[in-house]
Amino acid sequence: MKKTEKIEIILNHHAGNGSAQKACNKVSNFLTQQNIPYEIHLTKCNGDGQRIAKQLANLHQPNKIVVIGGDGTLNQAVNGVKASSYPDTALGYIPGGSGNDFCRGIKLKIKDPVILIQAILSLKTPQVIDVGKASSKQFSHYFINNIGIGFDASTVYYTNHSERKEFLNRLGLGTLSYFTNLLKVIKRQKAFGLDVNYQQQQKHFDSAYIVVATNHPYFGGGFAIDPTATPFNHHLNLVVVKKITGLTFAKLMTKLLTDGSHLKDKNVWHIEKKQFELKNYTKQHGQMDGEELNQHEFDFNFEISQHPFWLLVKNNF
Repeated sequence: MKKTEKIEIILNHHAGNGSAQKACNKVSNFLTQQNIPYEIHLTKCNGDGQRIAKQLANLHQPNKIVVIGGDGTLNQAVNGVKASSYPDTALGYIPGGSGNDFCRGIKLKIKDPVILIQAILSLKTPQVIDVGKASSKQFSHYFINNIGIGFDASTVYYTNHSERKEFLNRLGLGTLSYFTNLLKVIKRQKAFGLDVNYQQQQKHFDSAYIVVATNHPYFGGGFAIDPTATPFNHHLNLVVVKKITGLTFAKLMTKLLTDGSHLKDKNVWHIEKKQFELKNYTKQHGQMDGEELNQHEFDFNFEISQHPFWLLVKNNF
């Protein structure tokens, strides 16, 4: 372990209702004990993670940048580095959010912040992991987990604006908050038209309901929307679920929550590609890595990309 290495920490101290701050305290105590220089850069408002990561990457110093926060904070850091003069600057990550789907998706089983920072310090070569990229005429952004339109995004919207979210996060039940609002959205979300273009083919849906372009299996804090997805095969997955109601929908959700057999259901359409386009024709809620994309019509081109991370994971999918 190099004693002279400096760690640049990007901290979202609000993430996980204090979980990120607790993780940072353990990391900073360890670094102090080991006489390893570090500096904490707090995110104070939306977009700070992207701004700080870009600034640190542009310094082009032999320091390691470590993000402590949730998936949204890591999303911002990836986009900040990608927008810098050194877009392949590696990022370390110590999860401290309420969902932590990225770590679940890459099968990072270690949760102890001290063990994670020790691994980050010891690694000499970063692990390259797939990330997605979505772009349109006025939008270009990388995502680590997924982008959802319709049902999933509406659930994120109501979860983020729920009075019970902070209480459940405090109890370590962030996923329950997502699930309770999912039940609310079942009654409110309407079907919408959608076109998907891929490999010179087009698929049209009159009644799309759930639309998720994903980099790995999970969304919503552990729900496996696509168990076949992996962030190591240089493909993105797209899942479209048609509008269904009543017992049919209940059975489909049971499959999704248990054995992943929902992908074989006749009301579910699924592809795995390096690139595809999708467009919907009514204003819908959108979400990217758990952050709201507001309500509008979407016309996105999706493609696969990669980014290096200081993470102790194995490409054994």
